[in-house]
Amino acid sequence: MNTQFKLIFTTCENEQEAKVLATALVKRQQAACVNILPKVTSIYMWEQALVESQEVKLLIKTKAEKLNDVFDTIKSLHSYEVPEIQVVDVSTGNLAYFNWMDEVLS
Repeated sequence: MNTQFKLIFTTCENEQEAKVLATALVKRQQAACVNILPKVTSIYMWEQALVESQEVKLLIKTKAEKLNDVFDTIKSLHSYEVPEIQVVDVSTGNLAYFNWMDEVLS
């Protein structure tokens, strides 16, 4: 069973960019909450080179109806040419938390 709630993952180059993005998402009522997890080590291929970098992970909590707005905000404020945007369906959770999210995002 899936709910209408979604968890979006993205990474940012640094904490300053992460805070700007998180603040914009919450102020625009596109996300109920954004967790910022500093100092994540990422290893990936970019332009045929192996890259290891320190990034900041964001966990964005939102609803299905807000996804396109969240995508647009991430793409417009992000410094990366190809920002990570991965969406996870939330299947179950604390009903009181979901009620709070509904209230904040309406």
